[in-house]
Amino acid sequence: AVLPDGRRNPLEDFHQDGKFREFLDHYSSADYADSDVELIINGDFFDPLAVLPVIEEKRRRNRPEREFPIEVEENAAVRQFQKIIEGHPVAMRALKLFLARGKRVIFRWGNHDAALLWPKVQDLVRATLEPPTPSAIEFQLKPYIFDRICIDHGHQHEIINQFDENNLFIERETRHGKRTLMNLPFGSFFVMGFINRIKLKRHYISQIHPMRMYLKIAFFLEPVWFWVGGFKSALFFIKMRFITHPMRFARFRKTVLILIEALRRTSLEKVADRIFSGDKDGRLGYDTLILGHDHQAKVRVFPNGKMYVNTGTWTPITSLHWSSLGHGITRTYALIEYLDGEKPRVSLKVWNGLPQVSEDYA
Repeated sequence: AVLPDGRRNPLEDFHQDGKFREFLDHYSSADYADSDVELIINGDFFDPLAVLPVIEEKRRRNRPEREFPIEVEENAAVRQFQKIIEGHPVAMRALKLFLARGKRVIFRWGNHDAALLWPKVQDLVRATLEPPTPSAIEFQLKPYIFDRICIDHGHQHEIINQFDENNLFIERETRHGKRTLMNLPFGSFFVMGFINRIKLKRHYISQIHPMRMYLKIAFFLEPVWFWVGGFKSALFFIKMRFITHPMRFARFRKTVLILIEALRRTSLEKVADRIFSGDKDGRLGYDTLILGHDHQAKVRVFPNGKMYVNTGTWTPITSLHWSSLGHGITRTYALIEYLDGEKPRVSLKVWNGLPQVSEDYA
């Protein structure tokens, strides 16, 4: 998204609106004009956590201070989504045209856009995209399982980003009285209250993988930043878990699990391996698991024939892993095809788009 003064929002990672428009046009015209096409947006399509907050009137040391909210209610979520929609007119028009051509869009929610679960936010999305029929857009709470395929964002497999699906909204006393708030996990608070402040100076910080490799490099090349940042993150953790919201974050066991996971994050590929390995009696209900979340594009077929697909991301990635060292955007997506009445075939594709003389450097 572009700010009113013409600058890019430093918290924004998605700048592929033109490519996305070409992508939707391809799958809704020509060979696909008369086909049943369903676009499954598997979470984190919107990112209200990255909406640049307004500058508060209060000042600290004679400098304006940005106030990063750590609680989200419905009206605030609507304002955030409105800013996102205004910042991406090309992508929104492309989705609207895609629906007008008789196609269907399913929105799954991720840890970044859990606010999609607010009714008013869903109303705003529908009003913006103007589907020809109400059924052309669907918002799903649970993983999408069909034809032996399971599509899920993947954040629920991490303690740090795991939502309580039985208690997504909570009533809480605030300085403005009793409010209904979204029951966010620690990871969301960490992004809004800590990572976003770093991104204003180091916009690439959330694009680096694996983060532990970056921290090892920073230990030697930027020791001051390493120790100061480490101290601040530890302070933020203590504040959020034990001081700011004692009623919501008082579970000692979960705090320990978060610490363990922060030190050693488990890949979703290993999660898929564990899920499929535990399905000895075939009760799982699916043979293909499609996830996203960690942005690591991957296809793996396990010995028992089960298949794991990670759709990657359309945002920049700086890989510090030796097997994929470098910086770039791959624009990967999963394609599910039904050919000659056979069972669905799943493949991981890369959208290259149309040739262009120039494009923005991400």
